[in-house]
Amino acid sequence: MSGTPHTIVRIPIGKIVIPEVRARSQFTEEQIQFLKASLGKYGLLSYPIVRRLPDGNFELIDGEHRVKTAKEQGIQEIDCLVIEADDKDAAVINILMNVARGQQDPMGIAIAIDKAVKAGMSYEEIAKIFNRSEQWVKFYHNLLELPEEYQSALREGKLTVSHIREAMRLPDLYEIDNALRTAINLGWNASTLKHYVENRLEQLRAHYESCREAGVVTPPPPPEPEKLVRYSQCLICGRMVPREQIYLPATCSDCYNLVRYVVQNVGTGKEAMNYIYQALMHYNTFLQMQQQYLIQQQYQAMMPKQPSPQPSLGHPPAGPGQQQQEEVQMPPQRRRATTLPSPGEPENEL
Repeated sequence: MSGTPHTIVRIPIGKIVIPEVRARSQFTEEQIQFLKASLGKYGLLSYPIVRRLPDGNFELIDGEHRVKTAKEQGIQEIDCLVIEADDKDAAVINILMNVARGQQDPMGIAIAIDKAVKAGMSYEEIAKIFNRSEQWVKFYHNLLELPEEYQSALREGKLTVSHIREAMRLPDLYEIDNALRTAINLGWNASTLKHYVENRLEQLRAHYESCREAGVVTPPPPPEPEKLVRYSQCLICGRMVPREQIYLPATCSDCYNLVRYVVQNVGTGKEAMNYIYQALMHYNTFLQMQQQYLIQQQYQAMMPKQPSPQPSLGHPPAGPGQQQQEEVQMPPQRRRATTLPSPGEPENEL
């Protein structure tokens, strides 16, 4: 814009037109009082920027608070920096001046982006001015699609852009509307709303999962904002517990799946802990008994074996069954020879 012709001209305040569609900086009450005091003592230290209109008036590009403060103090004419600029250049200068001051009304930025787009600028060009991404520009531009209630809340500071970003993570307009309305009514900051959204998303996920398992579609549970803020849902067991009892350690997928398996099969709470303790006690007892058994087996293997009785020089000793068989097969004479004679009976010769 260095090549843009400009001159300083004293202009009647009545001829300065403040457009409705423009970016606006947010001034605190303290800043406004300081501006009034400096105007009364030193006059305008920086000139409002305007451009000529075909009807002889001047459209304000930058310096709205300075012009309004001068008018409130009864000043009739002020010096302005008059530049030659078309709609596109005027939009760029308006955005640049407000970005330089660092505090912008989100809806003012959205309106300025819309004006720049209508003047022929692309999202890429606007993103370079703000030194932001095109996605950032699109997001701010889409703020104009919010209901007027939430646009007003953004202007008044009841909501911030962070509120909008968090609420937009919810799955439908009903959930988004409920979250933003609750944030306004209860005065939640963006961090509290983020906590609510995370709990609500987990609550809805658990509901849809149970519907899928049961094969029946039922309406989700109604939002309970105050409960969801005071409590957090455990991602392992699914219970709602006080926030001070929630821990967020870094957990790998293996450990997470292990804990989920234990919770699904054993349960939660002190009863489940006692069950696990008893199971571990039984398991440790089993290990001790197994170790004692292995030691006993090793000890017996190390002991020397007892020698078995030596057989006689003749035939090897026969077992009971074999001896009985031989006795059965003996000839009658052999059996009688081995039998003692009865008294008075003569002995037979061999």
